[in-house]
Amino acid sequence: MTKLVVTTGTRFTDIDGLACVIAYREIPNEPPLAVIPGELNQSVTTKIRSWPLNFATTLRESGEYDFVVVDVSETSQLANFVNKDRVVELYDHHFGFEKFWQEKLGGKAKIEAVGACATLIWEEFKKRCPGKKISPLAANLLYAAIISNTLNFQASVTTERDKQAFEELKAFINLPADWTARYYQDQEVDIYTNPERAIANDTKIQIIKGMRCAVGQLELWNSRAFIEEHLRQIEMVMRELEPEIWFFSSPSISEGRNYIFTKSETVKNLLRQVLAVDFFGTDIGVTRKLWLRKEILKKIQ
Repeated sequence: MTKLVVTTGTRFTDIDGLACVIAYREIPNEPPLAVIPGELNQSVTTKIRSWPLNFATTLRESGEYDFVVVDVSETSQLANFVNKDRVVELYDHHFGFEKFWQEKLGGKAKIEAVGACATLIWEEFKKRCPGKKISPLAANLLYAAIISNTLNFQASVTTERDKQAFEELKAFINLPADWTARYYQDQEVDIYTNPERAIANDTKIQIIKGMRCAVGQLELWNSRAFIEEHLRQIEMVMRELEPEIWFFSSPSISEGRNYIFTKSETVKNLLRQVLAVDFFGTDIGVTRKLWLRKEILKKIQ
């Protein structure tokens, strides 16, 4: 008998990927296996990790499996246990591989321009489970993912669909009224506990203008102090990945802008051109609004 697995990418797993995996389990009549191969990053706070998440980190049993993939569509980021020919559904909000998946899956490949993949999963739950109540756990996770992936609705990737999903999920969550502020404060506590690990767990390698580039990101309530205090650790983590160029971006939610650290004049010039970043003669630049890493990369590419 074929079993269904819902999974996400391998590099690391953020709150969006986690939320989508756990919440998707409530859509089919028979709950699929939830497998999260990537290490949870700092967007999944210690508090959230204490919730009854219930997932595996790999497939330990042999057998016939079909796969639902969430919050990732780049084929190189799929775990070794995922057979691409056995993927039956895919949900993502990152672009670049949509043609590949649409040719394989047709309408079962939902790669759409929304702020959070969690929004797509909530919409799918409503479509396929009319009259059914989503669990508080799944609702809490989707709610948190939308906050995180839209930078509290300040990122330009935010859509009306994200806002609608967020408002609808309020009927099912059991979180305090000030939870958003608590969430970002909890993130900061976790990040300061082990800054090098936090940086490493949210750094991606991208090809920019033909060069291998390490791009780190940490979302903080107030990020300026963190960057100034941890310049050495940030540079060390970036250089360990042996890139040709690198930069580290930290959205400062309370200020509505990013602080960007790089020692590359090439990167500085690119960021000046596409984002009008002011570096003020230093290695730390300041943007004029909030930017997610994927937005910055899209602008550069």
